Amino acid sequence: MANTVDNAKQEASDTWITTKVKADLMTEKGIPGGDIKVETSQGVVALSSDIAMTWPQIEEAVRIAKNIKGVQAVMSDGLKAE
Repeated sequence: MANTVDNAKQEASDTWITTKVKADLMTEKGIPGGDIKVETSQGVVALSSDIAMTWPQIEEAVRIAKNIKGVQAVMSDGLKAE
């Protein structure tokens, strides 16, 4: 039973992290936040996009995600550089 509760808490935390990362990316000028897909699993955020971004944009997106409480790591392999 405790395992089910822990899983539910982790899923809720992951959902909150995903929502917060998306919101922060959307409000950051110079980053195509609406084009960046965010997925979170056990505190690990995966960023991806179908559009090409500059290296500074990718670095800023990663920085924004890393600054969110609860984020353990950020994977940006899914972001394409120009």
